[in-house]
Amino acid sequence: MHEVILTDDEKRMLQGESGLVAQKCMEYLLELCRVSGASRLIDLDGTGDFHTPMTSMSPYYEFPIEELRKIVDEGARFAIPTFANKAPFLAQPPVQGWEHCDVCAFQNDECLQSDPAFHHKAMREEWYELYRRMGMMTTHSCANYLVDTYWPTQGQHCSWNESSAIPYCNAVLGARSNIDGSFATCFLGKTAYYDMHVTENRYATVLVETERLIATDTEWDVFGFAVGEDAGVHVPCLTGTAKPTTTQLQKLNAAMNTGGAVRMYHIPGTTPEAPTTSYAFGGKTPQRTVVIGDAALRKAYDTLNYHTGDIVDMVYLGCPHLNIVDLMMLARKLDGKKAKIPFYIMTAPWIYHVAQEMGYVESFEKAGAHLMTGSCLAAMGAVPKGVKTIALDSAKQAYYITGCYPDEDNKLEVCYGSQDDCIDAALSGRWRGEWK
Repeated sequence: MHEVILTDDEKRMLQGESGLVAQKCMEYLLELCRVSGASRLIDLDGTGDFHTPMTSMSPYYEFPIEELRKIVDEGARFAIPTFANKAPFLAQPPVQGWEHCDVCAFQNDECLQSDPAFHHKAMREEWYELYRRMGMMTTHSCANYLVDTYWPTQGQHCSWNESSAIPYCNAVLGARSNIDGSFATCFLGKTAYYDMHVTENRYATVLVETERLIATDTEWDVFGFAVGEDAGVHVPCLTGTAKPTTTQLQKLNAAMNTGGAVRMYHIPGTTPEAPTTSYAFGGKTPQRTVVIGDAALRKAYDTLNYHTGDIVDMVYLGCPHLNIVDLMMLARKLDGKKAKIPFYIMTAPWIYHVAQEMGYVESFEKAGAHLMTGSCLAAMGAVPKGVKTIALDSAKQAYYITGCYPDEDNKLEVCYGSQDDCIDAALSGRWRGEWK
């Protein structure tokens, strides 16, 4: 086992001189160093987030809530600006719009998420209240990086934890984070010094070329999934694409970290650490070049589609959570139309009131759609009763959703395509989407 070099202060925390909570956090970080091969910890000067209500990513380093309550009463605070990227309850009900959520938590027919008592309990977990007292900003969003209003700057060391957020931090902002956001990293303001915190690891190793201009939302989504499948954990440099919008970056990031484990990538002339292709590779020659052409895109599209018929029972949009411009454009598309089947739209809670003021919530309701916040179907742990086939425009949700419902006798089927395909399905109850 390799040696991990700790400072005197870190050694004292490990020995318990700063209390049980700090000791457990140090034990966890020391194990993180050992697993990752890091030889030391690094002080964080950026931001952090983590999945609540866990105090650790491993049950071996959890501590009783009584200990947390004690240090909070004594004035404990998170060491860095810290955000929660999900709701506190395991079966996450929406924060807003939950009244329309005809979903049963834990696949239990008696536990409806639109029940006021269930919602109140879910939003008032003691863990969450204690975290808030410590300074956690509860964004309740997988795309919390769009609503934080306080971004890390290029080169700052962070500790984040969410699939679409990690590449956003590394590639789009130029800050540095691994998928290790936890109570321990945010409380102590430290993490293991490995992978994306190390400059040499951030350079591209794989050159990705295309046969067609990647320009539409769906193309970016499918392209990201295909790149993730090919690149795995390597850092790709993407060439031959149009300049992505914020929405397309969301889709690209989520899809690459679903098809593979891409934490970092470069788009020359777009992402901050790649003014040119040569910069992206640190002046070195690519280890390999791959062409993501029409065949690879079609294969990815087919992978994300698994349905045996064209009848659609439900439409879900909002993975990652839709931004305010997405909501504006969607409201325009639905103006004067009426959905025939259940239609859920998901965004971040911090965006909801803006959408309400702009009239989008009312527009959606008139169209038979419901705007919700702070969750997603996969996180809710169920779909409404009677839904057998769902239409989605998200590679990430399409890939994960059936894993949340492993009933071999009644498998959930997925129609994946563009947002326009999904809207058409909501209006007609049928799927007519196809890869173009």
